[in-house]
Amino acid sequence: MLARKIFFPVIMIMAAASCSTKKEMMAEPVKDLNATWHIQNVTRNTVDITQYIDAADFRLTLSPDNTYTLEGNNIPFLVNNAAGTWSSDDPQYPYNITLKPADSTSSFSGSIATPVSKGQRTLSITFSPGCHSNTYIYTFEKSN
Repeated sequence: MLARKIFFPVIMIMAAASCSTKKEMMAEPVKDLNATWHIQNVTRNTVDITQYIDAADFRLTLSPDNTYTLEGNNIPFLVNNAAGTWSSDDPQYPYNITLKPADSTSSFSGSIATPVSKGQRTLSITFSPGCHSNTYIYTFEKSN
């Protein structure tokens, strides 16, 4: 009877301790979007159009001071201005990114995903520029 009184509380403490450890191990890391990104893939309305656009020189740089720069060819993107500020809705679980061109009072938002592909974080931005019946998904890889 005494063993049961001691055994049960010890098991409960061990179970509680193991749960908190698992939660800590399962915590998502902060998604670091600060990088220079190049285009891996572009789809429009679920059709891969990567081969039809000249995106080889296109770069999106998201800086830690929340500024962005665009370089390369003028292709349909969330913004066309070369510089401005950026923000995400949540640093750990970002679902949206907002870009505000330096010469504009308007800001433009797209939904984002940050999956890992081949061991590297990627960035996908989904948006509809102008015509809402066209949805683009730009998938970026970090540039070296």
